[in-house]
Amino acid sequence: MEVLMVEWAKLVFHNKVIGGIANKRLISRLIDHFGMAYRSHILDQVNTLGFHQATATSISLGIDDLLTIPSKGWLVKDVEQQGLILEKHHHYGNVHAVVKLRQSIEIWYATSEYLRQ
Repeated sequence: MEVLMVEWAKLVFHNKVIGGIANKRLISRLIDHFGMAYRSHILDQVNTLGFHQATATSISLGIDDLLTIPSKGWLVKDVEQQGLILEKHHHYGNVHAVVKLRQSIEIWYATSEYLRQ
């Protein structure tokens, strides 16, 4: 047990983003230090930790999500109005539920693409 504690004491703490090259270096260092069998165990734990941390907040923001254009408000209101019109047509039997859903998706997709430009 004391030998294991000494080995753990030699490890260095890294707090940074790991990309492709850094990931290869990490795996190589794990193999050199612990061997192949323990490397797999550690990588499984890192994978699980990454998954839990990535899903902890359930939020994924990009810089595009933070930028808004002044016309976004009226564009969203217009799309919502079109959705209400589709809902009325469906209610009166003029539009099938599948068609209403498809058109709603197309409207929101077109608006989203316009706002990304």
